Formats: sequence, C-alpha cells, structure tokens
Amino acid sequence: MELLGSYWLRRALARLASLTVYEGQDTRTGMPVMVLVGAKGEPVEAEGSLKVLDRLEDALVLEWPLGAVPLSQYAGVADPDRLAHWVREIAKRLAALEAQGIRYAPRAELVLVKGRSVWLVGPGLEALAGEAAPALLELARLLAGPRWEEFPLREVLARLARGEVGLEALWAPPPEEAPAPEAAKEKEAEARRLPVEVEAAEASPPASPGPPREEPTPSRPRVIRIEEPEDPPFPVVEPRPSRGGRRAVGLVLFLLLLLGAAGAYMGLFRPQGGAARDYPMEFRTDPPTEKALVYVLEAPEGAGLEPGSLLLEAPGRVRFPVPGVYRLRIQVPGREPVDYLLEVPGPPLTIKVR
Repeated sequence: MELLGSYWLRRALARLASLTVYEGQDTRTGMPVMVLVGAKGEPVEAEGSLKVLDRLEDALVLEWPLGAVPLSQYAGVADPDRLAHWVREIAKRLAALEAQGIRYAPRAELVLVKGRSVWLVGPGLEALAGEAAPALLELARLLAGPRWEEFPLREVLARLARGEVGLEALWAPPPEEAPAPEAAKEKEAEARRLPVEVEAAEASPPASPGPPREEPTPSRPRVIRIEEPEDPPFPVVEPRPSRGGRRAVGLVLFLLLLLGAAGAYMGLFRPQGGAARDYPMEFRTDPPTEKALVYVLEAPEGAGLEPGSLLLEAPGRVRFPVPGVYRLRIQVPGREPVDYLLEVPGPPLTIKVR
C-alpha cells in the first residue's frame, strides 16, 4: 500500500482521465476515508454527498461512512426491489444537483450504500461531470445483471434516457388518467335521472292496507344484559382444605421449577452457532490458489467473537452470528495486513492478491 500524507491508499476504486479514487485509511485514527488524487474543481457539500475532511496538495480526502460499501459490490447480486430503492434515492440527489446547475454522472464504484442510505462521491468535480440520465441507466443495468428484464424501473429508465420523462418520474406516482368521454356522459346521464326517480317514488300513493308485514331484522343485534344478584339464594359452604389438594399444588410447583431449570440449562449450553445460520458470507481469493487469514478486530454487540481471533482461512465460507459491521484484518503471507470493514449480510467478498 502507498502512503499519501497521513493516509494509506489501500486500493483504487476508479481511474478516470485525470482523477484516481482510492479507498484509504487514516493512519492516526484507523478510520476509513476516500482519497481523490488529481481532483479538479470544488465538491458540493449537499445532502447525500460525502464531506471533505482534508485537503492535500494534489488530493482531496472525503469521509467514508462507517459500514458503507461501494455500490459496485452488489453488481448482479442485488435484489431488484432493493436496487430500485437505491436508484430512486440516486435520482432524487441528481435532481437536487440539477436544480443547482450541477451536472453529475453517477458510477457504481463512486456511490456508497449502507442499508437504505446512499452517498454520492464528488459532485461538482470536473472529472465526474456528465449527463445523469444515460449514466443512471447504465448503472442500473450493470447492477441488475441477468435480472435486468425483471427490474421494475427498466421502462422508466429507458424513457428517461430518451428524454421523454424527467428524473422525478422514478419516484413520483403516475398521473391519474382522465375518464373516457363515453363513461363521463353515462355518469352525467345517471346523475340527471336519479332525482327524477326519487321524486317519483315520493309521489307514489301509499299502498293499500293489508296484513301487517314483518319488520326487517335490524342490522345491529340487540344486547340483553342479565345480571346476577351479588348474594346467592342459598348458603355457601366453604370446603375444607385437604392434604391431597396441597400435595397436588406442591407437585405442580415442583414441575414448573424443574421445567424452568431445564430451560435455563438449554439456554446456557446451546451451541453458539445456531443463530449464525441466517448470515452466511463467502470469502474468495483472486487468484483462487492464494490463501489469506481473516481475523476479527471488532464485532457487533452480541456476536460473541473475541477480538484478534481467527475467523477463517480464505477461500472459504463462514456464518456470522448477528448482522452488522465487522472490522476484519486480512493477512496474506509475505504482505502487509489490511484492515477491512465488512457489512453483514452482504455480497461475497473477493480478496485480490497482486
């Protein structure tokens, strides 16, 4: 890894004409940062964009929200509904930038996500300026991968790229269609006929007297309340407590205590891997012949993982006990260790060895 000022340059996320974006780490605090080398222009600090932490001679250092990952990690594996939410959030931020006169072309490597939150990298920089609509279409097509045909916003994005609709079409509800002229005429004629029929019904003579007809059953049933007197009409004789009854009560209490002890025993000695079946994660290496040791430095509350313990030897698969953000240390023989923030659940993690 290269060192630029007080920041490690861990890996390059994107290389453009005059701009190289790195995933970095602050050597003083250990916090992740994003380093933009060769940045020209002034980034805009708006809602959903990364804040500037430091300015170097030829680079900008932006914050990296804890637990956030580049959107490109979900290429081909994101759920269509989840991906649709991210695309809508990106469109809202692009519309806000356009209102300020800022052109920005989003790229999957330069969009960070965490759960339902989305951050854009460097709006306002010259190297990232471009047309938003076609770039958003290509971003969604890349992330959807083989499931592009079932992506719910596919048609709207295509119309957006052709200039037929604006960005607000991705999140605004479609306008209600006006009723057909024939349907409107029928409704108007019915409204005109209704008062005449009512008047005719009111003007009709009363029916001739006949046998009394039964009243219709009311829609709401009647409620009849029957109250008992407080004192019964007979003397109350209290039964004497018997030894058999006391023995039965004691037996029931003993059984309840026994069941509680058994439940506590099962809770204490239950294997810790039972809840981890819901959060499997796959670790890969590139090339696959390489080996890497993955250690746990920090784990979410309730994970039960000791800091510094060996998680697995990659490539391999591991089951995490609870969801959240884990700080891992990846050690490849013969190379410097690398710390990484992993969000669980998430896509498979590939460790590239160069």
